[in-house]
Amino acid sequence: MADENLNKIKVLLSISDVKQDDLLNLLLEDNQARLLSYINQDGNNLVSYPTEISWLLREITVRRFNRIGDEGKRSSSESDVSATWSDDDVADYAAYLRKYRAKKGGNGITRFI
Repeated sequence: MADENLNKIKVLLSISDVKQDDLLNLLLEDNQARLLSYINQDGNNLVSYPTEISWLLREITVRRFNRIGDEGKRSSSESDVSATWSDDDVADYAAYLRKYRAKKGGNGITRFI
């Protein structure tokens, strides 16, 4: 799945060489860990990232790639072009992740005292 996601991300970013593959793989790995952590917070025990929502991993990776050099900023502008970024990329996709967690049984934790 990693090579497939890498190839699709390179298409989305119009990258045709291998010069940035290490960076893209690092972003993919970090984002995959963040998303798995979010999915597993209610007791799901997924070990590998689910392929059915791999589109989400690619979207967040492209976002983070495009933000390189502007980390820590909320917005940036140059000439007539401006960009605004969210503080939490995962939060923008929380609705999709909540649906996936509910589907996989992550509806919450019950504690008995």
